[in-house]
Amino acid sequence: MKYPIDKMYRIGIAVALVVTAGNTVLAVQSTRSLYQSASEVTHTYVVFDALGELLSSAKDAETGERGFVITGDPQYLQPYHMALGILPERLRSLDTLTRDNPREHARFPELRRAIGEKLEDMRQSIALRQDEGFAAAERLVTSGRGKATMDGLRAQVQEMVNDEDARLVDRRVRALRHRDFALTGLVLAGLLELLTLAALLYLVRRKVRVREAAAAALNQQKEWFRTTLASIGDGVITTDIDGRVAFLNPVAEALTGWRVDDAAGHPLDVVFDIINQDTRERVPNPAMRALRDGVIVGLANHSLLVARDGTERPIDDCAAPIRGAGDAIVGSVLVFRDISDRRLAEQQVREADRRKDEFLAVLAHELRNPLAPLHNALSVVRLSQNDPAAIERVGGIMERQLRQMVRLIDDLLDVSRITSNRLELRRESSDLSAVVHLALETVGPLLRESGHSLKLVLPPSPLHVDADPTRMAQAFANLLGNAIKYTAPGGRVWLTVERDGNEAVVTVRDTGIGIPADKIDTIFEMFTQVDRSLEGARTGLGIGLSLTRRIVEMHGGAVSASSPGPGAGSEFVVRLPLVLAPSGMARDPAVTAAARRQRRRVLVADDNADAADSLAMMLRMMGHQLAVAYDGSEALSEGERFRPEIALLDIGMPKLNGYDVARAIRASEWGQQIVLVALTGWGQDEDRRRSQDAGFDHHMVKPVDLSALESVLNATG
Repeated sequence: MKYPIDKMYRIGIAVALVVTAGNTVLAVQSTRSLYQSASEVTHTYVVFDALGELLSSAKDAETGERGFVITGDPQYLQPYHMALGILPERLRSLDTLTRDNPREHARFPELRRAIGEKLEDMRQSIALRQDEGFAAAERLVTSGRGKATMDGLRAQVQEMVNDEDARLVDRRVRALRHRDFALTGLVLAGLLELLTLAALLYLVRRKVRVREAAAAALNQQKEWFRTTLASIGDGVITTDIDGRVAFLNPVAEALTGWRVDDAAGHPLDVVFDIINQDTRERVPNPAMRALRDGVIVGLANHSLLVARDGTERPIDDCAAPIRGAGDAIVGSVLVFRDISDRRLAEQQVREADRRKDEFLAVLAHELRNPLAPLHNALSVVRLSQNDPAAIERVGGIMERQLRQMVRLIDDLLDVSRITSNRLELRRESSDLSAVVHLALETVGPLLRESGHSLKLVLPPSPLHVDADPTRMAQAFANLLGNAIKYTAPGGRVWLTVERDGNEAVVTVRDTGIGIPADKIDTIFEMFTQVDRSLEGARTGLGIGLSLTRRIVEMHGGAVSASSPGPGAGSEFVVRLPLVLAPSGMARDPAVTAAARRQRRRVLVADDNADAADSLAMMLRMMGHQLAVAYDGSEALSEGERFRPEIALLDIGMPKLNGYDVARAIRASEWGQQIVLVALTGWGQDEDRRRSQDAGFDHHMVKPVDLSALESVLNATG
């Protein structure tokens, strides 16, 4: 009996050891399986985060691109440029993360292609906005291609999310199966021995710790989600499956006027009340359709959000379903933003577009006006049969119309200089009365034609200002020109110069059409016109008053306008700071030294044969000796042969341009003392600097003023 007992004991011990060993093996395998399952679940969440960050970067880039297309402000492109740097790294990271899932990894090329298409679409709209303006970019944006590429990208991301969701379910099932197998083995082993029970208790305690860690991770994820929604710049509202409010972030609270505690549980339509701004009718809530159809829904244009206090704001939004386990819809999320600034920017763009079109139409009209009398005058010359009286009369007409065209072009160039901050002032102590006389010389012909009476009141003693006399005369001439043009024939114009403390006050008043009250604040803006009638005497480019204001402000002064109303005349007042009178005799800008006319040897070089021949003809009639060249090389050879005292050189000539000709002349022995004059259509400050660097003594802009040309010829000695 003892042997069997010992044998059974030994067998029992052996069985206990086998069970213990088996339990140990099972425990080890189960532990490894649990670790593997937990690692796989964690990996799935990492993939989710990577997909979310990838889609978020694409959305940020699209937001920046849309902001730039609407405003033209390069600052809006910052999210786009950041996305260009981030997206490749995130794609590489996602490529690595999905390699353990062949099915999902097979979709990765499609995802990369969708990202590429979206970036290319944004790049094209940005390029169109930069190169062709808002309208071209708007056509691309409203074509729907950008939405299609973004929808395609979302679809690719959603497919990968869905695949990861499916894998997550499988991994959870597998984890539960491993857990149950381990528990069963431990319970059976615990019936045989305490060691098995101890192992089971160990595994149970280990599982408890895993669950606690998972719960802590879930709470951390919820807090991360809440913090993320609270920190974004758009309003966010989430609902449950019944469309009742579950959450509002601070932006949504500010826009709706509802606090999250007050709004929770209310139907979404009560908290998020939207209407059509034109019909004032309620707009269907996009979140409800997202719940019903399970799709992403955008809000229709021209929608207003009515806040709890009745405040109305234009908004833009989209809604999407929230999906839970098994792809079931468990709620919706609504993202919206206040687009008041964007609407205002759009209105400003439309207004600028309208004013640009008006300006171009007026510019075409103003440029055509002088062309008609010039064309008629040429016909009169051909038909006059050398009638001196007729030729003299049409000569005056042509001179006046040419002067008008030059004035228009000069004003346009001044606009360019001022807007680019390149207008230079040559300031000196100037007698304001002399500057006013310069302005009167400019508008004299227009004043005589109009039949107006001008009353000029000047101070008894000189008032000196630190000013560029030419520019200030231009400003006063603009004010006088407006007074003359916008006053009916036979009207009255007053120009008064007086002292007010340490300031000089120049007032231009008229009995003209006046200024409506709603135009007073905008009268000095570029391209603004009070009167758009078809009367030729009342047209203009709408830039004169804007130039006047900028010129006056550059001199430290101010200009203002006032009017009793339409038909009651208007008054413009310029205030300038006074300076002490110079110790010596101040130069009078209205007076130029009369120079004795002398015969000069002049070389004229221009590839425009008509321009060169007509200028040569005029100079010969003035008694000068002429040589004419029609390109840069010919100018050099004629100069060496003719040895002129003065050379009038065009800049844009073939073979050698004017700059090269000037340098070559200066480098020759015979060209050291020649007076070189650049005679060109280019008149910007940079053009003048280049001509000076090339060796020119003077820079004159076509069409050249005869008196200015005479001054250069007579000053040479």
